[in-house]
Amino acid sequence: MRVAIIGAGISGLALAYYLQKLGVRYDLFESEPEVGGLIKSAKKGAYQLELGPHSLHMNEELQELLQELKLEDEIIRPATKTQDRYIKKDGSYHRLPASPRKLILDSFFHWRTKLQITQEANIPAQEVPEETVSNFFRRRFGQEVVDYLVDPLVAGHFAGDPEKLLLEKTFPHLKELERAHGSVLRGLDLEQELPQKPVFSLLQGLQTLPNAIASKLISLHVDHKVEMIHRAKGKYLLSIEHDVEGLADEEFDAVVIALPAHAAAELLDFTTPGLAAALHNVNYVPMAVVQTAYRKHSVGFPLDGLGALHPQKEQPFSMGTFWSSSSFPRICPDDEVLFTSFVGGGAAAENACLPEAEVLLRVHEELKENYAISANLPVFQHLHHWPQALPQADMFITDVHQLAQLMEQEQLYACANWISGPAVPDCVRYAKQLAQKIYSQRASLQ
Repeated sequence: MRVAIIGAGISGLALAYYLQKLGVRYDLFESEPEVGGLIKSAKKGAYQLELGPHSLHMNEELQELLQELKLEDEIIRPATKTQDRYIKKDGSYHRLPASPRKLILDSFFHWRTKLQITQEANIPAQEVPEETVSNFFRRRFGQEVVDYLVDPLVAGHFAGDPEKLLLEKTFPHLKELERAHGSVLRGLDLEQELPQKPVFSLLQGLQTLPNAIASKLISLHVDHKVEMIHRAKGKYLLSIEHDVEGLADEEFDAVVIALPAHAAAELLDFTTPGLAAALHNVNYVPMAVVQTAYRKHSVGFPLDGLGALHPQKEQPFSMGTFWSSSSFPRICPDDEVLFTSFVGGGAAAENACLPEAEVLLRVHEELKENYAISANLPVFQHLHHWPQALPQADMFITDVHQLAQLMEQEQLYACANWISGPAVPDCVRYAKQLAQKIYSQRASLQ
């Protein structure tokens, strides 16, 4: 059995790694000279910058992978005593309560909202086709919960607009609680409380992870752009740009697409036009990642926690800011503070598309106001623009998922964040499960 994997972001890399462990022959093709996709780190003078994800949540698969790659000594945990996050409300930052029960006791919400939260168990369960995240929380908890809790959390995790994202594709567990118990809060009370997943980074930047996986792979081909996929007599052939090894002459039993949806659509236009058409409809949001540094003495706000999120109700410029150097102090000079701000996303995409100088200035002005910064200018600023940052699990994603599942009967698979979910741990878990699925089918494809 031989498998072609197209795309060496974290999903394609992890899949190749797990197939290699299982003894399945594969070839991993990447059109760029560098692997890692959205996981990108950069060293700019004294600053260690994350241009994609600013940190990762540990899960079982990631922990195992880091151990196997011998990266345990590279792991750095947040230096802050707490992993608290803050939300801006009425112009000020408020610590986000850690549980539904604390939300009821805290002064964060108006008393009418807290009363509605206490009565959530009395609201009948409903089956709403293609229900959005906002609609689900609005009918069960009220508009203030949508505005000041759901909106910023969805923006922080998915860079998305909760008025458009589907509940079943983003928070399916909450829908299952409503179905099983008639109430989200009753269901949460009956479940065993899960420990909080710890946040971490890596000493030389998160790009260490994809680079470490790539170093273990025996059949990785960078600078190899796959231009077309052909299927004949139950086998797949690839048209490959710069094919010096003659890999276009090889037959593959299965193909895995590990590309962004728009790139996958162009590649599949000829092979599977139905899936390609659905992939063309997948919405991506633009995002700008802005790092800004100031001298410590000029920052008048206690940065005790991971960062702050900005509800659209507050009319912010950025979706939120990660207090990078509070969590990982080694990433900038000792006498400085480094912030990472995220601009754009589903609800304010136009902000990410402004001229770079304007984005940098407006981020500085927002930081100055939010954190009582006395400096007129930052000592350092850097911007990285992602024109198509993250796929959105909106009404168009359902067809994509259904068609992708059907194509597995033809040994054409998908392994990308538009099917696994946007978080890196989800991508790694999905890749491991897919490797097992492909391995289990090897006998029928010999």
